[in-house]
Amino acid sequence: MAEKVFISYSHQDSACAHGIARYLSRHGCEVWIDSQNLELGERWASDIEAALQEADITVGILSSSSLRRPEVLKEINYSLKRMEEEGTEKFRVFFVVVGQIHPSWFKDDGSAEEIRKYLSQYQYVELSAYGEVTIDAMKKLLSAIRRRGIEEGSSVVMNTNEENGFINQNSLPEKAFDNRGNNIYYKVYAADLAPSAVYPFALDSQWLPEIFYDKESRYYNEFEKEGFASERVKEYLKAYKRRNFVLSFFHYKQIVVKLNSILYEPYFRDLLISSGEDKEAFKRLLANGSIVVLLNNKQMTPFVHYRKDDPVFKEWNDLCEEISVYCIRENWAVSSDEHSKDFLRFCSNLAMDHSNNILLAQAMHLNENQINNFLVTLKTISMQSFCQTHMNGTQSQDKVDDYSRSVFYRNYIVKDGEEGSLNPVYTCLFDPNKPFHHELKKLIDIYYNSIFTRTLQCNALLPDDVLPENYYLHSLYLDNGEKEVSIEELEYAFSEFFDNCEILDEITALGDNLYLKNYDLKKITDIRNREAWYEYVELLELINRRSNLWKVDFNEIELLLQRFLRCFEQSEKTTENKDIAYSFRVMIGSKVLDIVKTAKIAKVKEYGGSFADPNRIPLKVLFTISDLTRDDREELIFLPVSLFSGRIDTSDGDGFFNSLKEFIIKHCGFIPID
Repeated sequence: MAEKVFISYSHQDSACAHGIARYLSRHGCEVWIDSQNLELGERWASDIEAALQEADITVGILSSSSLRRPEVLKEINYSLKRMEEEGTEKFRVFFVVVGQIHPSWFKDDGSAEEIRKYLSQYQYVELSAYGEVTIDAMKKLLSAIRRRGIEEGSSVVMNTNEENGFINQNSLPEKAFDNRGNNIYYKVYAADLAPSAVYPFALDSQWLPEIFYDKESRYYNEFEKEGFASERVKEYLKAYKRRNFVLSFFHYKQIVVKLNSILYEPYFRDLLISSGEDKEAFKRLLANGSIVVLLNNKQMTPFVHYRKDDPVFKEWNDLCEEISVYCIRENWAVSSDEHSKDFLRFCSNLAMDHSNNILLAQAMHLNENQINNFLVTLKTISMQSFCQTHMNGTQSQDKVDDYSRSVFYRNYIVKDGEEGSLNPVYTCLFDPNKPFHHELKKLIDIYYNSIFTRTLQCNALLPDDVLPENYYLHSLYLDNGEKEVSIEELEYAFSEFFDNCEILDEITALGDNLYLKNYDLKKITDIRNREAWYEYVELLELINRRSNLWKVDFNEIELLLQRFLRCFEQSEKTTENKDIAYSFRVMIGSKVLDIVKTAKIAKVKEYGGSFADPNRIPLKVLFTISDLTRDDREELIFLPVSLFSGRIDTSDGDGFFNSLKEFIIKHCGFIPID
């Protein structure tokens, strides 16, 4: 007699579920799956319940999606209870797991506790994170069904407690001794970094915030006259870089900071010569690997040559003698600067990618005449760097120091320095006679910084004030995931999220804890020592790791916020008179759709752009939280969370973009704004 099999699954796993159903049906099983067995107009709840009662077997497809669906949990828990009451000779439950089980899949309300217990005791079938239904996996499932029993001995391991865990435990750092004596430091390689290690762009000595490009800004004229030498500019940048550094500790296990930033940036210099609680917190973050120091191409240890005229150097060396610092270089064996070579190759090839360069120009809002001139400028850059490549060769260990970012600045961005004056690259005074100096600086700085993130295999933390086109500039030279998403999947994810979401209540519950101004390094270090923070960052890492592998799925956003909430003590104040919002930023090619929701309004704003390669249109979906209060835009502790990074499944980028916008307006109740 054919086994009657009930398949329980979530919509996100439908391709996997139907693949399993087809295989079991072809091998003689009588399969019940809702999309095939329910006719339009039938009563879903009663028919599903009847199918469950008549089934001999339930096959539950478990993933991060299904374990957050109340209807799936109800079906599986009913099946487990029935198996316990009737015995495995009459009724059995088998699980197919999509990917590797992760603790963050399970809600904290206990609704999946019976499933967790089952998985820790009995075997199950495991598929890849793509949910591919392989013949080998299906043979195992069918064999288990035909054996009429359940095998004990699961291999599932769900350990949420990491032992002092900032460095990846799969590859422990190598201890090394400094040549100054018996001082130990840790040699860290890219593979040693935690999955959520980040390099903050804003700590680069040449990075410019958007405020210096805005002609309406009070800093614009100041910077045009004095550049980085301006005292007002220095004070602004000091506070700006401090904010970005502190902000990154809320969301990343490890921060990679260049040693030169620690020695020369005003924020770090003041920190090193201070004697307060923040300095002690800074030392703890260095000692446990939360901060990993990036050495330059010639440095082999964190100790630096002593300069008697600079107390910061002595303070840093004293600190390194007191604690064991974690240090990373691109290649410990070869003392060469790969960045210069990568940068040179990039400039040599700059003019070749014509379609992407047009896209870049459009993202920078250049008109048609400017676009043509921009392409000519890129061609000139390419030819100059090609000559340098021809002279030195970039496939060997030959030096390329005479074509660096500094040379590029001198050629295309900054004014020539007068004799006896400061290095013009350090002051960064823009030369109005050099075309596209703003645009080229933005482009080159973003690319140059992205070299660090690719080489070190870590995330790229953009400054907090970037505009939509800057996100696109950044993503243009970084790889997108291969996963394709259809407009139907994206629309389903949005409709489900907006139908069930009470996320604004979760956000406003943080009260004044929302605002970065209320935090220093000591408070952040205290938060990072709490168990709740490990649970939060563990889920965040899982979302980031699979953002370019899985289908679009927003169901974990509320869980992420709930875990984040538990990291904080209850706020005594409220966020009254604040216009708190959450938003999705959807980037299709260089086009951007901001989907913003507040307690007062739901709005959609479109930013123009286009598509380069019709066969490979990138798609990114980010989630973030902001304060839209017009008269007091205080900075929040939230950074964008990457929910998806891949491609669309069609060559019609405009059609995909417009369909999504129309769906958000018509079916989700959002209002378009200019």
